[in-house]
Amino acid sequence: MPSFTIAEIEQAINVWRNRQASGEDAALCPKARHLADIYGEMIYAHAATIDVSSLTAEQVDAVSTALYQQELPL
Repeated sequence: MPSFTIAEIEQAINVWRNRQASGEDAALCPKARHLADIYGEMIYAHAATIDVSSLTAEQVDAVSTALYQQELPL
């Protein structure tokens, strides 16, 4: 079963943070927000990887787009 590492999740969050500015309230952009919860859960559980099947479609899209596409959508 395919999985993402915690380093890949963190990298994807950082890609989105650099690509899309935070809101006026300093909240993460929507794509980074989709990933922040699972990143926190992985840290709490000391998990090195997470199965793709346990993620939502939005989370998979956010990681895959950030890591594997050269040109990111706005």
